[in-house]
Amino acid sequence: MPRSQDIGLVAAFWLVFAVPALLFGHVALDTDGAMRLAQVRDLLHGQNWFDTTQHRMNTPFGLPMHWSRLVDAPIAALIWLSGSEQFALKLWPLLVLFAVLAALARIAAILAGQIAAITVLVLGLFAAQLNGLFAPGNIDHHNVQIALMLWTLAFLLEQRARAAAVTIALGMTIGLESLPYCAAACALAALWLRDEPARARAFGITLAVTSTGLLLTATATSFRFTPACDTYSQFYALLLAMGGAGLAAISYMPGHRFIALAGLSAGLLALAALVQPACLGGPYGGMGDGLKQIWLARINEAQPAFAFASFAPSEFVGAYVYACFALAACFLAPGIRRHWPVIVLAGMALLVATVQIRAVPFATMFALPGLAAALSRLKILPLACGLLLGSDVTFALAGDLIEGPGHDARIAAYVRQVGCADEQALTPLKALPPGRVAAFVDQGPAVLAYTRHAAIAGPYHRNAGGILDTYAIFTGPDPRATLTARGIDYVMTCSASPDWAFYRAKGGLVAKLAAHHVPSWLIAAGHAGQVTVYRVKKS
Repeated sequence: MPRSQDIGLVAAFWLVFAVPALLFGHVALDTDGAMRLAQVRDLLHGQNWFDTTQHRMNTPFGLPMHWSRLVDAPIAALIWLSGSEQFALKLWPLLVLFAVLAALARIAAILAGQIAAITVLVLGLFAAQLNGLFAPGNIDHHNVQIALMLWTLAFLLEQRARAAAVTIALGMTIGLESLPYCAAACALAALWLRDEPARARAFGITLAVTSTGLLLTATATSFRFTPACDTYSQFYALLLAMGGAGLAAISYMPGHRFIALAGLSAGLLALAALVQPACLGGPYGGMGDGLKQIWLARINEAQPAFAFASFAPSEFVGAYVYACFALAACFLAPGIRRHWPVIVLAGMALLVATVQIRAVPFATMFALPGLAAALSRLKILPLACGLLLGSDVTFALAGDLIEGPGHDARIAAYVRQVGCADEQALTPLKALPPGRVAAFVDQGPAVLAYTRHAAIAGPYHRNAGGILDTYAIFTGPDPRATLTARGIDYVMTCSASPDWAFYRAKGGLVAKLAAHHVPSWLIAAGHAGQVTVYRVKKS
């Protein structure tokens, strides 16, 4: 399919989603969106490009964020150019959606032509589990990573070596959720050594140059010469650069290239162990057991798929089971033997999603073009039926039926939980003079986005000290000691948050507040819905 026709087709489908979102969409920030907005505002207000520290988080010490400025920059530019923060928060996810739809259409067209491209756009645009990724206010980096990894797959299929290397390096720089797919893509590119050594060489050189350039231009100063495991740092840049250079060198060898490639892989593993052995345990390798128990183990999206199924069966069917279905359908796509990178990346993502359910969107997106290609083999009427039955909406509805009456109650509880950190809930806090706030972990980013206050904790593994101190304040025997050490002015709670029940069961301050026993050193300062704010009486 010609690219001009491809762009016009994508634009037509994109407008179906974009126009209502721009005109009528309501901006809603989740925790990552609120934190990203705080980072973007700081950049607009003059914070150094190479300083990603969020100085109002982990108060009064600040929190060196592991996020990249590469996502902050375009959002800041949209705010500056449009003069409207709300418009920018609506437009940015839609621009990412356009890139995603364009990549899906390109991959599907490579697999099975124009009918497959149209089919994947229908499946993708109306996919229930994916629409939230591009809703107004969804400005975190996950949708950008999906777009980059889809384009990596497209470039691999088209054998565009340099372009694939660039998107791999960008994906790694923006966030390490891309790491498994970048590694798989590099392995696929290395196979060009067999028949296309010049292409492998171009890939390797571009990867080495781009990864080094991004270390110097898009990495915070504190990580540029430090082998940090949880962000793009010296550690990952060194491995990418050495791996790319090694691949280029092997491409010049007249024979035994795959033996040399095995040696390069072993050398890179040894280099990783020498530079920072903790990183071999993954981005969370340095996390303490205490933090895992009181925070990570309670994050739904970080659960294994089948554990997630036990408390959210409808989402499990609509997301994970659908991803399995889409991957299985890929094997029925015409010419899939020539395009097996689709199977490799979709299978890798599904494996990751089995360990952590948050990877399901990657698995679905990688497999969707294969599913569309398989459906495109059908005639018109069967194709229409296939679109209906092959959409994740159908799987989501089936999941709702399986879960039964408990689904509505669980969703209602989730809506109340989200309400703990919306702008209206923080109205009492906004009316108070700027100070330092001890709140539940998921409320921390909202404090930064909607008020002038600083917060102790947000849901980020780098904020271990803040999360542990929050736990000590709300459950410990001497909350005033931690409050005094951090100079806290206000305490904020929300009875609809899962933290409320979790902390209450441990005893301590929340248990007293739940029993309406307010300590004498707390003075009620405001109330909105399930949120209550107290002022700390200083001794």
